Amino acid sequence: MNRLAVADAHVDVLYRMEREGCSFTDPASPLQASADKLQRGGVMAQVFALYVSPREPDVFQLETVLRQIDLFYEEIVQAGGVAPIRTLDEWIAARRSRNIAGVLSLEGGGCLRGQPELLRTLYRLGVRGIGLTWNHPNALADGCLESRGGGLTDAGWRVVREAHRLGMWIDIAHLADAGVRELLTHTNGPIMASHANARAIHGHPRNLPDDVIRELYARGGWMGLVFEASFVGDPANRTLDQLCRHLDHVLSLGGEDHVGFGSDFDGTTHPVAGLATAEDYASFTERLVQRYGRPLAEKLCFRNFESFLYRTLPRHA
Repeated sequence: MNRLAVADAHVDVLYRMEREGCSFTDPASPLQASADKLQRGGVMAQVFALYVSPREPDVFQLETVLRQIDLFYEEIVQAGGVAPIRTLDEWIAARRSRNIAGVLSLEGGGCLRGQPELLRTLYRLGVRGIGLTWNHPNALADGCLESRGGGLTDAGWRVVREAHRLGMWIDIAHLADAGVRELLTHTNGPIMASHANARAIHGHPRNLPDDVIRELYARGGWMGLVFEASFVGDPANRTLDQLCRHLDHVLSLGGEDHVGFGSDFDGTTHPVAGLATAEDYASFTERLVQRYGRPLAEKLCFRNFESFLYRTLPRHA
């Protein structure tokens, strides 16, 4: 059987490279999504998150993001052979050359401090998506673990308007429910949930309720199921079978053309057995073919994400 191509919408490789000095290209790298592991797993498209700990002072967060962007171009693109993707033309060229396509997305907009001009600068450096928050509140919105459960601030709306003007997607993976529903109600730009599961299957606040999932599909969005075991099930039920229950559920809501995967490799603290590194995608995709048939498995593993990029990325620079 020919191996399926995989698109993964979220890894924290750059965070670990910047904080721990991990190598992307060393075959012995401890990274869960190193160059070798991505290749062995069949990953042909990878979104690299730009994540800064919210405990870091706002004034220094942008500097950290810029260091991670430099690592992306110097270590992952130049040394690792990944093709940077900013336009559809670059995506098409990467597909033809069979290079891994690498996309940058900002996880947590605290570094922007509510200033759209900083977002424009990151866009010029190749960033194509933005999650407004991590789990906690910042100047833009409340994260999903903030008890008050607030929505977007005025600064957050300024950033969202500029992101959609630029054609960037908004990632709702860590956003509080109120903010998610505000975005779905009051915007019409591209939205995705890069790494989240179904709350109906496991009631974690990082997972999405059914009405949000349906609305995400209805507006042409995309969601990637995440391999962090604490979002998959209770400690006694954090298995591949339980992850497939999430997949069955989101498919039952109409997700055949809108669902894929965002592993959270190098950001997970509780791996699912059998999905510990990007290399494990090789056996996981075989399991998906057996469970769903090859045509649907191809959509889930790659084509749905590719279609989202075709709806989102600019054609030319």
